[in-house]
Amino acid sequence: MTERARLRYRRRVRAPPLPSWPPEWPGAWVAPLLVAATWSIVLAGEPSPMTQRGLVFAGGPFVLLAGLHARLAGYLHARERERLLPLPIAPAAHFAAARPAHRRGLALATACGLAAIAAATLPDLERAAWLAADFAWLALAAALVEPAIAGAAAYGGRRFPDGHPLAEAQRYGAGGWTSPEAAIHLYAPALGLGLAMLVAMPGQLTFARLAERGDATSTHWALLAAPMVLAAGLRLAAGRLYAAGLWEAVPWLAEATRRLAGTAAPSPRPVVLDRLGNPVLQLGATQLWRLCPLLGLRLLALVAVSLWLLTRAGPPDAPRIALWCAVAAVWLSPLQTLARERRRTAAALAALPLPAPERAGRLRGLEGLVCAPPVALGALLLARWL
Repeated sequence: MTERARLRYRRRVRAPPLPSWPPEWPGAWVAPLLVAATWSIVLAGEPSPMTQRGLVFAGGPFVLLAGLHARLAGYLHARERERLLPLPIAPAAHFAAARPAHRRGLALATACGLAAIAAATLPDLERAAWLAADFAWLALAAALVEPAIAGAAAYGGRRFPDGHPLAEAQRYGAGGWTSPEAAIHLYAPALGLGLAMLVAMPGQLTFARLAERGDATSTHWALLAAPMVLAAGLRLAAGRLYAAGLWEAVPWLAEATRRLAGTAAPSPRPVVLDRLGNPVLQLGATQLWRLCPLLGLRLLALVAVSLWLLTRAGPPDAPRIALWCAVAAVWLSPLQTLARERRRTAAALAALPLPAPERAGRLRGLEGLVCAPPVALGALLLARWL
């Protein structure tokens, strides 16, 4: 086989995708939804188009920031990166394996932002279109810059020799809170999103001029395109930076994560769980308590938002309904954790004399308890509004 035929064969045959483990942040999609719903209420309360444009410029990055860590986790933080690192796999394959989750997360955050703008500005279609263009331009800049965040974090997450400028920056950036090699992971996401804001700013100003005056000069169009070209260059360099630091950055990051996690001793179980008569229900409730943080705060937020909407004199509008749905989704997100743990629960209960659904790992009573608060509060809200 000639060299040209061998290259054609390699192009036709695609390598299988790398395996992946279940995500450690099952409710990552809830954060952009909650921030976007709150942002939509703020937008709806400002009738001025100029003020709304300023709120899009200032609040849009928070919608993208809400899910930034979750959608970038696959590049360096995911468990599969650490477990597959000893195998002879090219860094480009690791980089490509993290891209689908990143794209899905960014698409979700963008959709939440656009829906928030639509809910706050409709039926004024022209204003909604210009504000949506501002946010979409920011999302495009983020799509180009965010892979460079992972590349810079991999390159700067290595150990450098003493006296190296990056070693000094690591030491000062860590500040004693974490290891020097992991310090860049504290700053790279926020700095990268700030860079995306700078890249998108000239385009947003051009859109503002078009909305107000209906025309733009060649200088405006040049300022719109030049930062995006630079961001595209960063996107092309992201893979090289990632390949240069992957082998060293992932072990240092994993070690720092385990050190910050502390001991493996489980947290104490609340006394109220002992009063549940069914032992299987106690097991599921203990799983829920230990694997899903801030359950009490989630329930308190759901009740507080529901009471606010119940006592509000005005009729419901789309932003406030979206806020209640987002808070309800925050409370219901532990159901994903129960579904993820279903296989382990089934292995623990398979030999016990229990009904078939419980031996299969499905804790129907616990799922009903989790769904009861939003169902009851939602019924009260419907009765109040209707």
